[in-house]
Amino acid sequence: MAFIRKIKKKSGTYLALVESKWENGKPRQHVIKYLGKEINGKPSKRVLTSNIKVKRVTRHLDVEIIDHIAGELRLKDLIPKEILVLVYAQILERPSINKMEEWLNDTDILDILGIKNISTEQLYKAIEDLGDMNFEVIEDGIYNFLKNLDWKKSFVIDITDTYFEGEKVEGEARRGKEGKVKKLIQIGLAITFDYGFPIFHKTYDGNISGKRIFRDMITRLVSMGFEIIIMDRGFYTSKNIDEIEKLGKKMICGVVKEKSLWPVLLGIKKEDIYRKENMVKLKNTTVYIKVISYKNGKLIIVYNPQLEVIRREHYYEHSDNEEIASMLGYSLIYHNTGFDDKEVVKKYFEKDIIERAFKEMKGILNLRPVRLWLRSHIESHIKICYLGYAILAYLQYKIRDENISVVDALSKLSKGYRIELMDNETQFKWETLVELSSIQEKIRDLVYKNT
Repeated sequence: MAFIRKIKKKSGTYLALVESKWENGKPRQHVIKYLGKEINGKPSKRVLTSNIKVKRVTRHLDVEIIDHIAGELRLKDLIPKEILVLVYAQILERPSINKMEEWLNDTDILDILGIKNISTEQLYKAIEDLGDMNFEVIEDGIYNFLKNLDWKKSFVIDITDTYFEGEKVEGEARRGKEGKVKKLIQIGLAITFDYGFPIFHKTYDGNISGKRIFRDMITRLVSMGFEIIIMDRGFYTSKNIDEIEKLGKKMICGVVKEKSLWPVLLGIKKEDIYRKENMVKLKNTTVYIKVISYKNGKLIIVYNPQLEVIRREHYYEHSDNEEIASMLGYSLIYHNTGFDDKEVVKKYFEKDIIERAFKEMKGILNLRPVRLWLRSHIESHIKICYLGYAILAYLQYKIRDENISVVDALSKLSKGYRIELMDNETQFKWETLVELSSIQEKIRDLVYKNT
């Protein structure tokens, strides 16, 4: 009867298929075939290097990591696998839908998601299905997970716009922030001040004012129990401030230099504000502040001498109104938080976390421009970018101790491949992963830590 025997040598433990036979009245073992070497308690088949053929090489490690993050965020329970294909592709490469079938063959996306194959028609259907879903349920599902992490309930809200090319989509052409005159969709985004976790987003026509968008967004924010809201002056109106205060909420808000506030600015003496005790050091500049009572809180007058020089030089090329020129270099912030005024200034000007969020959606996730022909497809594309940003934000949170950006982390992980090999002689097939580099191991360990 044949059985497998372990043969221990200095170089390791080897496996052999042996058979017992009686010789001279004693049992002796005869080797039928050597099977290979035992590694980490598991058999490793012995194959001649000259017989090995590489059958397939696929991107694996970056796919594995974003799939794990999506699983933690409960996205696998919230959306169909076909939509996850679009989200993963948007994060990793952003191929066009017409070329995605071919591109997917070079990744482990379908294998990891348990999809045998997917066609272009199915991908388009996934876009349509996403448009038909109640996306608030998905956003709430992500938020319900993220809210249990360690962050203060301070939210930042802002608006960006994105062009679209659809000739079949109604919409007036309008000049956007980049100066181009095209059809626009505006995106209102709410994220956490700490870590930039996404809370929700909404899309609006290009001709809706920021003040109206704010009133629409604040309704949903109230239901989420925020403590402090930080917002740009594009949302500012005296009425909007009054509404937040009636709700008993705290805010830090940029204030428009409207005419009713000109007397305050014109009454400031430079020698009173431009003093060391009024100095606030920011990341890229230094400003000086003066504080007065305003409404139920404080109005912080912020003076930036470097900005004043630049703006005055530009202004004098077109006008010579010294009253207006004297207010250049000033900005206004309102707050009712009870925080130290200098800390409020830092929080407001360091709210660039939302600008980085938009930058990731527009840059890494390729939000702009949107070349889809139907409004529903355009909005679905924005939702795909939102889901991609949720994965990126949580991945950045997981690897925060490594002091590496999520962009660099994905670049490192993209070089982790799965290789399918075959022994030409026996047709035996097996898989192996390219050995992890030290930085890949660190990233992977951080991602899987405490999960």
